[in-house]
Amino acid sequence: MTLLWVLMGAMALVGMLMIIIPVIKYQDQHELSGDVINSMVYRDRLKELDQDLQEGRILASDYEPLKKELELTLLDDVEASQPDQKLKRSGHLSLVLPLIVIVPVAAFIVYWSEGYRPEVGQWFDQQKKMERILPILMAGDYEAVEKEGVGLDDLIRALQKKIQTHPEDHRAWYMLGLSYLQLRMPQQSELAFRRALSLDPDNVDYVMGYTQSALSANGGELTTEIRQNLELLIQQQPDNPKPYMSLGMALFQSGDPKSAVGVWQAYLDRPQTDPRAAELLQKSVAMARQQSASMPEARSEHADPAAQTAVKPVINVRVDIAPEVKSQLKSSDILFIYAKAAQGPPLPLAVVRQPVADWPVAAVLSDENAMTPTMTLSKFDKVVVQARISPTGNAIPQSGDWVGPTQVLELKSGAQSASLRIENRMP
Repeated sequence: MTLLWVLMGAMALVGMLMIIIPVIKYQDQHELSGDVINSMVYRDRLKELDQDLQEGRILASDYEPLKKELELTLLDDVEASQPDQKLKRSGHLSLVLPLIVIVPVAAFIVYWSEGYRPEVGQWFDQQKKMERILPILMAGDYEAVEKEGVGLDDLIRALQKKIQTHPEDHRAWYMLGLSYLQLRMPQQSELAFRRALSLDPDNVDYVMGYTQSALSANGGELTTEIRQNLELLIQQQPDNPKPYMSLGMALFQSGDPKSAVGVWQAYLDRPQTDPRAAELLQKSVAMARQQSASMPEARSEHADPAAQTAVKPVINVRVDIAPEVKSQLKSSDILFIYAKAAQGPPLPLAVVRQPVADWPVAAVLSDENAMTPTMTLSKFDKVVVQARISPTGNAIPQSGDWVGPTQVLELKSGAQSASLRIENRMP
């Protein structure tokens, strides 16, 4: 902040000099003094008088009196011009001195009223704080950083600044990837992890971070590459719960809860497990087993083919909006209407995405607009229907989105209706 005030003072000084220096030099460069002017006039008149004498327009006896009269006139003019010169000099200084005060004061007033923002000082203070905290973060002392109350936005800016000066710091790239992942920015996270891996290819933590970001970027869909990476990590670090968690969740979201249970149980059966991870995985196993048991036989892969031809569920959704919300929307905002399993994976079973338009909005949710062919409405008995408006168009809910109460439906064959109203903003 001190540097800012020094720069502002220097700029005010330069501006003041740019105004005052021309004012000081103006008279010397462009104005002639009264004495000089009178002298020039005297020489011109004397020249005319000599020419009149030569050409005979005046007599020789009249020449001397006229010359003396001209000299006396010059003396009178010089004496009369002395007070005027003093007055000019006095007026000149009286203009310069106020400018020395007026210019910096006016500059400060204009800056304070038009250019100053309290956020500028806060930004400089935050930069000093991040310079102190960033080494602690890079050392892995996350608890100390958390106590400082540093936001992810400030942390990302600090990491980006560090990477600009040290682009080969793979640890900074890794921390940046983790920060993006927490902000649900999988594409940016994947790029950061990929850069960290290119600098340190054998680091298992970097492989795990890259795999998690790739899963998030693919909407939880398990690709062959991601599965191979996770299985390799399990082989390399059999006591690390992270690859078990990620692989099991990916299998679960892909509609294979039995395989997910097998992966999670493989970690739980190990002689040494992390207590917190084991507790979380036990809950996940119970949820997956419940989900697997709740799937009707008619909807399983081994169900009767005749039953599979039954009419599939269709949800006709009507979405309205509160007037105070409508007045704050932009034409670039995106409306999401979707249905999720009441008990099961968080991945939407059916979703409609469209720009905001006239209200109320009507949409149809069915197996036709499922995100993956293995996770559809017809495979679940109970769903939660919800609508959300995103100013950024992000498919993942985040702060600033507009939402409303959800509606739970017991699915049945054929068409059903749901009514939603958007009226709140996510904190």
